[in-house]
Amino acid sequence: MMNDNFFTLYPAIDIKDGKCVRLLFGEMEKETIYNNNPLDQAMWFVDQGAEWLHIVDLDGAVTGKNVNKIAIQKILHKLQNKVKIQIGGGIRSIEDIDFWIQNSVNRVILGTLALEKPNFVNQLDKKYSKKIIVGADVRNGKIASHGWKNQSDIIAVDLIKKLNSSIVSSVIYTDITKDGSLKGVSLDQTVNFAKSIPHSVIASGGVSSLNDISKLTKEFSNGVQGVVIGRALYDKKFTFSDALQKIKEVQS
Repeated sequence: MMNDNFFTLYPAIDIKDGKCVRLLFGEMEKETIYNNNPLDQAMWFVDQGAEWLHIVDLDGAVTGKNVNKIAIQKILHKLQNKVKIQIGGGIRSIEDIDFWIQNSVNRVILGTLALEKPNFVNQLDKKYSKKIIVGADVRNGKIASHGWKNQSDIIAVDLIKKLNSSIVSSVIYTDITKDGSLKGVSLDQTVNFAKSIPHSVIASGGVSSLNDISKLTKEFSNGVQGVVIGRALYDKKFTFSDALQKIKEVQS
């Protein structure tokens, strides 16, 4: 699964209405379409050296149903032996989890389901060990759900601490107030979150420069083991290979 010795880049493919988009602050109305064909985008990232893809069904996250299944299956069918894939958005049942695992997904991201039914996650059979990743979508320290439309009063750290670390492989920590904004990553909050839980953390939201990549990579020993990058790559703030090179420099 995740290479335990190397900081990992997860290029993001967010799918809405069958197209590859980026949202601003997670607001469905504030979208920028970057590619009408998510498969082309996925293949481009793999050609750039991506070892993982981070795919989210944005419509699914809001509706609780698998809306962009066909577009995602095309990616899985074409690239299943060339890249590892983690997928989220609208995964709300054991049937949904099994569907994606049977379709060669390496890790399934649970957000709303983990918030509403933490015991469901903890009671999963050990065959799901390390195939489950939890999305902690955070606004001012508290979890949001249903595609970030619903704001809870649950402290993110408290929720994650309840989850069985032998089942949950990692936690994606997203600062919603930064997501898609290119305003820089929430470094202090991400590191504090990582230090507070027994799981490895993947940072997400606000990455704008190679300096952000460098700062996050330096926190590897504190449990920050990867980063999801979206708009910065799409807007060509830096290239994927530049980011890989930056990680090698920091970790060498």
